[in-house]
Amino acid sequence: MSLALCVGLVAEAFTKWTRAWAKPAVTVYGTVIFWYFGDYILSEPEDYAVYDPHVVVIAFLQIALFLAAFRVFLPSLAKRMGRDAQHARLNMARRGTLRPTGEFSPVFMNRTLVIAIAGWVGIFVCGIYHNTDFWPALLWPPLHHEKLGMYPLTGVGRGNSFLFAALGYLHILVCSMLGVLAIIARGPTRWVAWAMICVTWPYFWFDRTRSKMLALLLPGFAAFWLIDRRGIVVKSAVSALLFLFVQLWFSQVMSYRGNENLQDMASFESSKPVKHLGQDMMKELCWINTFIADGSYLPNWGERYLAEIVAPIPRALWPEKPLIGIDYAIARGFGGSDIGHGVFATVSTGMIGQGCVNFGRFPGAIVAGFLFATWAAFLSRLWHQRASPLRLALFLVGLGLTFNTGRDLTLLVLFPFLFGYMATRLYERMRPQLAGRETPRTIPPSKMPRRHPLA
Repeated sequence: MSLALCVGLVAEAFTKWTRAWAKPAVTVYGTVIFWYFGDYILSEPEDYAVYDPHVVVIAFLQIALFLAAFRVFLPSLAKRMGRDAQHARLNMARRGTLRPTGEFSPVFMNRTLVIAIAGWVGIFVCGIYHNTDFWPALLWPPLHHEKLGMYPLTGVGRGNSFLFAALGYLHILVCSMLGVLAIIARGPTRWVAWAMICVTWPYFWFDRTRSKMLALLLPGFAAFWLIDRRGIVVKSAVSALLFLFVQLWFSQVMSYRGNENLQDMASFESSKPVKHLGQDMMKELCWINTFIADGSYLPNWGERYLAEIVAPIPRALWPEKPLIGIDYAIARGFGGSDIGHGVFATVSTGMIGQGCVNFGRFPGAIVAGFLFATWAAFLSRLWHQRASPLRLALFLVGLGLTFNTGRDLTLLVLFPFLFGYMATRLYERMRPQLAGRETPRTIPPSKMPRRHPLA
């Protein structure tokens, strides 16, 4: 039933494709299909034999409830957030600053590319400072047998780690922007962006974190489908080739995830096809239902969401800041460690399970649907403002990051978007003509161009 509902909602969104909320809605539906239905279909039957059948049925009901709540809340939220965007668009049209979608100033594209390159160079200099002897491996990681970092991280909030963590999120933002520029820019700017992709992306693609790889790839992929003017046949062929490459590379990543030798990873030798791990959000939802049913876990009534909201506050300023997911990790059997705040590892609860651990099995699914509807509505607002290249880029980055929120709706995933939004607002305040808020200049009548009466 829940799968049929999801397929029906996808079909409805495509029939209403011209509406701004349809594009982020399809992304959310696709995220649900991958992390939940995909997990259930691709898993072995014995993987679900450990759960009570009633628990699995409840999980599917929760998915349906999440989808229904998301669909009910989304149009009204998108309409409310879209009003201001439409007013700004009208102001831009009246003042002559509105450009047709997809036609952006080459000067602005060049300036954005220069800023992105300058940001990456600053991060790269930090990497050279911390890896003086092996810095070429920052550009091509297989030059060194171990993965080298551009910036040191010292664990959960210790020392100045929040500064280096922020640098890491900015690194992802800058590199993902290069992918967007490679699609929406024209002329030399596009080719320079592609060249920078070849220089900057290997640092992430030889990492073990697939979510970072997707955070780089998906914004440009969304731009390719939504902005690029190539035909559907070409887009489909390119997408198929890209899917095959990602499938092959992610299998390689899983083969060598426990191996420290990057030369072996790059050689594609002695690698065996392995199953992609980590697509377990349906299983986690079943565990959550099991623990709540037997009383071994109690919903924390918003405490985990609060911990996600206050995540930007450095622990150096707030040493007792709430931790994310420690209680659920203990319930899952990862407690008892002398380090890591008493747990061996934390566990992602999933986009729906996250609501359930906060507010219970069924109210939590509704709350999760509302939060994702709010996120999709905000993205639809940015789509209304796509005449601004920066707003369009933010929309594409947010659309790409939505897939990673399938494991958890957390600022730890959305920090690149948050930093990009802050930078965009700052740039628009410095250059108000980009946002359509500039003050019209008064032109003396003597300076006005003469027009033919028939004009």
